[in-house]
Amino acid sequence: MSDRIRFGLDDRYLDKASKIKAYRIKDIVIKIEGEKLVIARGTEHKTLPIDHLLKQPSMVFKEIVRLMDSDNI
Repeated sequence: MSDRIRFGLDDRYLDKASKIKAYRIKDIVIKIEGEKLVIARGTEHKTLPIDHLLKQPSMVFKEIVRLMDSDNI
């Protein structure tokens, strides 16, 4: 997908971090908020139930790709 992937941790120092708060792929942010998965690019975003990651991973991947290809920033 990209060679520009970043992780947002819950602490500034890797040794102290206990979880990943967000993933960033190019200009797309993927984060978990409660029981929801939020995929966002600029002002456009898609919210999905968190269980889609296990039950429908290809649909989640398609949403990420759709936002990557989107010109609606």
